[in-house]
Amino acid sequence: MKRDARSGPGLGPGSGARARTRAGARSEGLVERRSGRVLLGALGLCGAFLLVELVARSGAFDDQALPPASSVLARAAEMTADDGFLDDLWTTVSAWLAGLALAVALAVPAGLLLGSLPRLRAAALAVVELARPIPSVALIPLAILVFVEPDRVERSLVCYAALWPILLNTLYGLRDVDPVAKETLRSFGFGPLSVVWRVSLPSAGPFVLTGVRVAASVGLIVAVSAELRAGGDGGLGVYLLDSQSGGGRPDLMVAGACWAGVLGVAANAGLVGLGRVLFPHSARSARSAPRPQSPPGSERAGRGPHDGLDGAGAGR
Repeated sequence: MKRDARSGPGLGPGSGARARTRAGARSEGLVERRSGRVLLGALGLCGAFLLVELVARSGAFDDQALPPASSVLARAAEMTADDGFLDDLWTTVSAWLAGLALAVALAVPAGLLLGSLPRLRAAALAVVELARPIPSVALIPLAILVFVEPDRVERSLVCYAALWPILLNTLYGLRDVDPVAKETLRSFGFGPLSVVWRVSLPSAGPFVLTGVRVAASVGLIVAVSAELRAGGDGGLGVYLLDSQSGGGRPDLMVAGACWAGVLGVAANAGLVGLGRVLFPHSARSARSAPRPQSPPGSERAGRGPHDGLDGAGAGR
């Protein structure tokens, strides 16, 4: 009997149902893995909370040196109803986000330009490597002289610190762009700007977002440090200084520092979610990447050829 030309492996009458079943199984497995990571993270936080609580209650440290975790958690909850703290927190967040946005607006075009012009990249790389290691906190006196206003000082320092991770990750991302894709567009008559917009930027997008994630955490550290050193009318750093004065309230200081950590975690989670929306293919390829297989007989030897080697990480 002649076989239907459309039939073949996986194209039978029940292939659609099997494909839906496999897709459902993959989605369920992904949900289970994410739930497992959330559960492990919650257990880690609870373990750290109990450890600090036990050490503080043991009497090994003075309450002024190490406040109990329960007291810090209570102060952190009370801060949500403190208008003065919320104003200081917003001052820090606004300067942090403004400096980070300015860094993205400067670093991404500069990275695309340097990555597209090899000679210009070679000429500018020495300047980048010279300026990148300079600590932003060391530039606080210079920033005060140049910008005078505390909020502009803070934004400029955050921008300077966040600029380098984004710039370098953009350059690293452009190295992985498929040259065949660029040559294909050029053969169809697309100009350099079209090639950058249609191929280079989408391909380097996950690297750029990784740089923004790194820059966000660095920028938050610099924002609070600038407030601690340069002062100002408000901010989380100013709140911590005020908590230290007048006899000192270590529970308030630690609670304020914990809120800075909450901001960092929220920013990282938001950027990870944004990456899944903007670059779903990158997330799927990372999840579906095959694990390296050991050659036959390596189990008997006790280790495979990839044991002890780190995986490829995001460039900084």
